[in-house]
Amino acid sequence: MHHPSEQTILVLATSFLDQPVTAHPKAGAARALLDAAAAGTTADAAGTVTVRYRCDRNPAAELTAAEIEGVTAIIADLERYPEELLRQVGPAGGGALRIICRYGVGTDSVDIAAATRAGVMVTNTPGCNSLPTAEWAVTTLLDVAGRRTVHHERAAAGNPKVGPSRLDITGKRLGVVGTGQIGRRVVELLSGFHLNVVAFDPYPNHEWAEAHGVRYVSLDELIDGSDFITLHAAHREQMIGEREVARFRPDTVLVNCARWVLVDNRAVYHAVREGRMYGYGVDETWTEVDLPLAGLNIATSPHVGSDTDAGKINMQLATARQIVQFLSGETPENLLNPETLQRR
Repeated sequence: MHHPSEQTILVLATSFLDQPVTAHPKAGAARALLDAAAAGTTADAAGTVTVRYRCDRNPAAELTAAEIEGVTAIIADLERYPEELLRQVGPAGGGALRIICRYGVGTDSVDIAAATRAGVMVTNTPGCNSLPTAEWAVTTLLDVAGRRTVHHERAAAGNPKVGPSRLDITGKRLGVVGTGQIGRRVVELLSGFHLNVVAFDPYPNHEWAEAHGVRYVSLDELIDGSDFITLHAAHREQMIGEREVARFRPDTVLVNCARWVLVDNRAVYHAVREGRMYGYGVDETWTEVDLPLAGLNIATSPHVGSDTDAGKINMQLATARQIVQFLSGETPENLLNPETLQRR
């Protein structure tokens, strides 16, 4: 593989330099890998390597070609990489960018087809944050079933309880949409509640289901029969729309710690407000500014499912390893567009 004489690594992942809350044995290991590459001690890496950290950059801000001019590798947060940008900065257009390592499993922010055409490799970090995200989904479910947000608002203002009682959990039916690593972890974490678990997945894992007493059903049957529904699908299209919301019962709880796009959030809002479903938890910033949440059993969080020491350190290490693999002429693990290897 041909290496340019100077290579720049740009780290945009906002939590890459975060200090752990607890004493973690691998804290700082990812930065040490990048520092070793910059110091010239990475095996087989050629040329001069510079590491730039811009972890304070807002991922919501549009990324420009000028910001990444001369950059060879990026550890990417959720900033977007559209086709026009990739055409300018990739090798096909004479640019320096060779690899984008997504800090997380989701790749919606990167136009992978355009990256492939531009000659830019794209990787992600599957499995690194599956346990933290599953833990967050479980705690969100418990918070919504317990009306914790509403109770907190009342108690913090010095007011007594209003509204219905919280829901019982033990022995109820759980519907899991998507039985990848996160969905399976959720089932395992909730096992102590002795739930009747059903699942929907277009690619069912029958061996796992049999071992854990899970029964696969259609999405409609899952919605009709479940007390709690938790979404962990890899879909990029809406799965819970007005039609599905209309099937919910007044005691249905919906948890979405996957993707905002999976749910018609406006339809769910009105269902909660009107008492047609019990509550909703979503791990995204609430952007429906005309739909205020005060007094409603809707729990939101700013996409923090993987925001634990273990989750972040795992993603730090996975992306740093992929950078080192690239610099050493190896094929990066979790390469999503292997067609780009033909241009190396």
